[in-house]
Amino acid sequence: MLENSLTYKDIKKILPKRLKNSHKGNYGRILVIGGDTGMGGAAILTSESALMSGAGLVTLLTKEENLTPSLIRTPEVMAFSTSKFENFHSYFKEIDTVVCGVGFGASDWSEEALIRTIECCENRSLNLIIDAGALRLLANIKAKEIKLPKNLILTPHPGEAAELLKKDVDYIQSNRINCAKMIGKKFNAHVILKGYQTIIFSNRIYKSLEGGPELAIPGSGDVLAGLVSAMVSQNISIEDACRIGVAVHGKAGSNFKDEIGEIGLKSTELIQNIRKIINL
Repeated sequence: MLENSLTYKDIKKILPKRLKNSHKGNYGRILVIGGDTGMGGAAILTSESALMSGAGLVTLLTKEENLTPSLIRTPEVMAFSTSKFENFHSYFKEIDTVVCGVGFGASDWSEEALIRTIECCENRSLNLIIDAGALRLLANIKAKEIKLPKNLILTPHPGEAAELLKKDVDYIQSNRINCAKMIGKKFNAHVILKGYQTIIFSNRIYKSLEGGPELAIPGSGDVLAGLVSAMVSQNISIEDACRIGVAVHGKAGSNFKDEIGEIGLKSTELIQNIRKIINL
């Protein structure tokens, strides 16, 4: 399978457009599940990124301590707490895309949230993006114990990819294309292997030529997860949603580099830059 280069120009024409006669329900309903103790910012970033990337409705399911920060930061996001997972399945009604794992840790709460999320997505045509801490948990769950949904996107950085494949990071970085393919085949998933020249494994292999060291910041991956969720939630194919998300995310970084430099980009600024790009 040959690789294809990916730039912003390649996806500009397939960016979703607004209908003149439309309402928020036309643009996708996203559920973000994340924000373990001390890591609520990740889930808040993802939900805000999804909203500002064009999603119609965004719900955040998190720990209670994150509710007030979320409502202060982005009151447009509907935020709910879950601690004992009562009526967990009810939050999946009328949802078409789920992001699970942002701000997850090695805790019972995070593991329970991941397992229940997978169960709620089973036998339903939901798009499921598993990111961040949930990837490390997924690596240690026996495949026979869970049934992963068909519309699955995994978004590991090299460290998470290493855990998914039981390899070391040097091996991942030396074999990025093959490792993305291996992860995809192992979990029957579309894969975004993040890092310099991000690799996408879907129906084809893509290598991104957008972005650079300016994107090596806390929250960058959380923002990407929200962006991809907003795209796939708008009836765009998973392959194209991954292409758009990676290219726009990289272009937002490149624009910051051109204007200011490689140092000092904040993820909240990255979200603002993404919004500008998708409106060009």
